[in-house]
Amino acid sequence: MAIFTWIATTAWWASVTAAIGSTVADAVIALGQSATWSLAASALARPSVSRQQVLATLSQTDAPRIRCYGKNLLGGQRAFFEAQDDHLHQIIVIHQGELDGLIQIWKDGEPIATDPPPAGIDGGGRIDRYTFAGFRDGSGVGGDYHGVFDSDGLGWNDIHEAFPTLWTAAHKLQNQATMYVVLGDPSDEDFVKYFPKGPNTQIQAEVRGALVRNNANAWVYSENAGLIIRDFMTHADGWAISLGKLDTTSWANFADMCAEQFSTGSGTEARYRLCGFYTLDDELKATTARMLATCDGQIYETAEGRVGILGGSWSTPDVTITADDILSLEMQDGFDPFNSYNVLKGTFVSGAHSYQPTEVAELRDEASIAKLGERVETFDADMVPSSRQLKALMRIKKAKDQREFVGTVRTNLVGMKARFPKGDGLHTIRIVASEFGINGVFEVTSHVFSIPDGFCEIGIASIVNPYGASEDDNAPVGPGSGDLGKPDHTVNPPTGGAITQVVVSVSGTVQGVKLALIVDAPGRDSLKLQAQVAQGNHGANSTTAAWVEMAVAGYRAETGILDDVTQYTVRYRWRGRSDWIKIGPITTVANPVTPAAPTSFSAVAAGPTVSLDWINAPTNYFRTRIYRNTVNNFGTATLITPNGVAGNAGQVSGYDDTPGGTGVRYYWAATVNASLVQSTPAGPQSVTL
Repeated sequence: MAIFTWIATTAWWASVTAAIGSTVADAVIALGQSATWSLAASALARPSVSRQQVLATLSQTDAPRIRCYGKNLLGGQRAFFEAQDDHLHQIIVIHQGELDGLIQIWKDGEPIATDPPPAGIDGGGRIDRYTFAGFRDGSGVGGDYHGVFDSDGLGWNDIHEAFPTLWTAAHKLQNQATMYVVLGDPSDEDFVKYFPKGPNTQIQAEVRGALVRNNANAWVYSENAGLIIRDFMTHADGWAISLGKLDTTSWANFADMCAEQFSTGSGTEARYRLCGFYTLDDELKATTARMLATCDGQIYETAEGRVGILGGSWSTPDVTITADDILSLEMQDGFDPFNSYNVLKGTFVSGAHSYQPTEVAELRDEASIAKLGERVETFDADMVPSSRQLKALMRIKKAKDQREFVGTVRTNLVGMKARFPKGDGLHTIRIVASEFGINGVFEVTSHVFSIPDGFCEIGIASIVNPYGASEDDNAPVGPGSGDLGKPDHTVNPPTGGAITQVVVSVSGTVQGVKLALIVDAPGRDSLKLQAQVAQGNHGANSTTAAWVEMAVAGYRAETGILDDVTQYTVRYRWRGRSDWIKIGPITTVANPVTPAAPTSFSAVAAGPTVSLDWINAPTNYFRTRIYRNTVNNFGTATLITPNGVAGNAGQVSGYDDTPGGTGVRYYWAATVNASLVQSTPAGPQSVTL
């Protein structure tokens, strides 16, 4: 029986072209004040549609429209869903407005290679033997797929030919990015292999999001957080503020700051990138908060009524307020250690992690934990695409959430020098007033003034530079041993340093991994172990690595849960008494158990194509790797599926190979688990071409 013939014969599509009104609040931000749409506010700003809903293909008549920036994976809303001649036709609306383009098609949560002809920007192609996907980028009509099968040689009809009265030229889907997906009709024995979810097979598009203006006013694809936030402020589906109402200099400076390059251990990347989505139903302030959370940005309005942006980097104060200028001062503790968190967790989202929230090493205050127990806060930065970027933002968030002092200082009109904007980075001033016991740097959080009354009132919050040593041009220099007139007491470095990997249960069958360091006891209670971990391969004294403190108990140190199958470097020393010692790089393995090999492995040649079939391992299964050789020697065989073949544990899977040439070909199949631990191979199976 044909697989798809049971699909309902009534066409079903949604109305997705209703216009949205673009409204602007009477006042986006209070005059002279920075907005609180930054790291602290991001916890209150959640999209109205979950990430899982954005990734899914939905069968509903109404759903919020999606816009995205940067790289994203999108499912969508079915506008057409109908079967004919044992083929299931779907048009899926994935995005409101124009996208820069298609990266690749995903099927059931996995990126897949395309068969010739490839899936194109304005056309389409087969993505496996029984699946076709076309794409429209939203720059015009999204519902027109006339002629997409004209040269495919398969004899298929496109949607207009198959359903001439149900889907016509009137179904424009104007300015909607769409996919046209056709699922063919495999033989019964192949159906589970190609369509394990049947008509609910998920087809997703990995895309480059909306274009934005760069500093030269040209439309470009960019992941620069500053350029994207500026586009959202001016776009009709955002705040719809005219470009002329923006403070051009502050936005250009902020975009340049976001573009500064930072080391990732294996290369470099821009300081602040943004990849994410929002819906047209989300509150504008909530979306702005999520965006600003990617770059520690703050929006403000200038005295001239223009909208500017600041933050994101350290800036040495260029204004000093002294006791002679202070009329009154009110100060209080910046946070309550008994109620504030002492463990900060964080998650980011990137294509390298299948667009699922991924944890980074947590920030822990071990002294507080020892006294008060763990109190956890999670920073879910769903628009941050980088672990390095998230770790930097977590350090900034912790510094701003747990300040030593906050308060208000009233000054004479000298305080006018502290007005927004400062010009670059964080808006800071220095206050020197010995009679108040103050000599330090403070962030300006608000500023109001009255010239007739001769005063300024400045909101202040103490801040210690959290932006990293490479940015700190005002770091205090401590006295060396010679300054103290004391000899340099050196000690021997730690000995016996050894790393073990600790596998922990995260949830259900999901496992994580930590690194644990043990050193020999030194026989001196005055020596305290210090250990740090960084992603990548670094020297012991690297100043560019994003080192994270490890939790220490006696002469044992342990990381938080780390990314699986990822390279890390650990360094350790006696705190303040010896040089750093490096261990690594170490590649994490959350699941070290060797999986079982595939069973029932077979190979059949038909013309130039070799069809391989097998049954996946019943447990501990992630992918199957296929190897090929011209001789019966697995040791010299070539891996022809570097990303593995996806499937379901205990189920039949298959792979078609076109090796070219003539003669005997030998094949092997091996299981890998989620940590890429490989089984012994099944095979060889040989065919003659």
